[in-house]
Amino acid sequence: MEKNEVWNAFGYVRLSKDDRDKNESNSIKNQQDLILDFAARNPDISIVKIFADDGATGANFDRAAFKDMISHIESGAVTCVIVKDFSRFGRDHIEVGKYIEQYFASKNIRFISITDGYDSFHADMSDSNNSLIVPFKNIINEAYLENISTSTKAQLALKRKNGELVSNYAAYGYVKSVDRKLLVDEYAAQVVNAIFEYKLLGHNEQQIATMLNAKGIHSPAEYKKAIGETYSTPFAKNEKSLWTANAIRRILKNRIYIGHLEQGKRTKASYRMKKYFYQPSAAWAVHEDNHEAIIAKHDFELVQELMAKDSRISTETGQLHLFSGVILCGACNQPMTVKITKKKNGKRYINYVCSTHRYQRGTCTHNNVSSLKVEKCVLLSIRKQVESFLLAEEVADGAGLAALKERRKTALETMINKELLSIQKTNDFLVKSYTHMIEGAITKDEYDNFSGEFLHQIEKAENHISHLKSEIERLTDDTAVRELIERFKAYENIIALDRRIVIGFVHSIAVHSNKSLEINLRYDCSFEILPGYESNEAAAQASQEGAVV
Repeated sequence: MEKNEVWNAFGYVRLSKDDRDKNESNSIKNQQDLILDFAARNPDISIVKIFADDGATGANFDRAAFKDMISHIESGAVTCVIVKDFSRFGRDHIEVGKYIEQYFASKNIRFISITDGYDSFHADMSDSNNSLIVPFKNIINEAYLENISTSTKAQLALKRKNGELVSNYAAYGYVKSVDRKLLVDEYAAQVVNAIFEYKLLGHNEQQIATMLNAKGIHSPAEYKKAIGETYSTPFAKNEKSLWTANAIRRILKNRIYIGHLEQGKRTKASYRMKKYFYQPSAAWAVHEDNHEAIIAKHDFELVQELMAKDSRISTETGQLHLFSGVILCGACNQPMTVKITKKKNGKRYINYVCSTHRYQRGTCTHNNVSSLKVEKCVLLSIRKQVESFLLAEEVADGAGLAALKERRKTALETMINKELLSIQKTNDFLVKSYTHMIEGAITKDEYDNFSGEFLHQIEKAENHISHLKSEIERLTDDTAVRELIERFKAYENIIALDRRIVIGFVHSIAVHSNKSLEINLRYDCSFEILPGYESNEAAAQASQEGAVV
């Protein structure tokens, strides 16, 4: 273009969130005024439009107004771009250089940075002033951005360390106060409670999501929009966000609902990167009992254990069977599966059978037991345990609470020892299954599937041992023991079992080859009930203090 021709120009202005309230000269209005004043003093320049990105970082060029300007440049709308200075255009010196020296040059676009005194129409890059100073200024701008990023990270880390909420949004179930504290949102908290209750009653995550959607309950993203929050989530897949199994799973696993604030789970390797990666839990900033809990710790821990258990949904009722994930084969320590037999007279008989024997015949004994008989024995065991705890509380003197704590500690240690024995037994079975593969009794694929199950059982046992050890540590708190007693009072007159009661009281039920049952309760003792157990009340009473009968 000849020098005496008019240049149709776009102005571009940008202000990041960090720049606000720091330097008035960088405000959007002042940048626009500077560009318009520059054009007024240069009659060969005519401003067509000014594009503005307010609140956009200079670390990259993923900005709405900038992209809009480039699309207009592609259509041949202008021949010039004007900015206040290089930093307003961008702070990544490599990308800034590409736009100025390559992209604009290839499009015959004149680029002007007013306060830097740079004009590509007059610039000679063979001149050392231009070839060194321009890139140097861009590097200085990028160094400023890196310094801001480092400073911001340090400030956020300090706030997390001090237990301050640094997120812009509160987790579903809470609202953020003016002083950045978490307060319970009563409506959403009721939904969170319902989700945990559904899980404890035997529903899986997809079923819970389906029920909430059917009732028209807003998902977390939709709820925040409904109450006027500007909210976006990386998990949203559709324009209207619905409850999903993954959304339910995230809530069920989030320790924020028991009052623990966990921050710093995600980070970026560099301010240049958009992608976050998850940090190991040891690197999180954790503050326990930081705010009001929505879910009782006991229920939360039960749900975590439930989510790790192997359990199958009934194809008929769409729910878990009463003892799914709890009843195990005493020989191979693998879950028992439900087998329903229908007789000609229309009656249905529900039995639990060893899954190893059922699906890998020859690798375990044919252990099986009637669901009705197990139910009778478990109900009897729970009744005796509740009576024992409440009796201990009634006769307890000043040292009674300490006695109950010691009793609970002994029970926890017993459960840990049982898990250690379970791990040893599972390892033995793993070796046995390998021997069967070598001998040709099972195939390589069967062994791979089988060993995977065994390793999964070992991992679950190790996780449970970790939970049990944590519970022993918490016994120093008298409140936990008093809560335990109150929980037992709620079941003082128990006459029937449901899924929540089973999960709350029973850790595991082992069915042995001689048809005896070993019922491991969570809070006090184990019952071993021999054949004929459907009327063996005396055996259960004799084993109340942990004796084996």
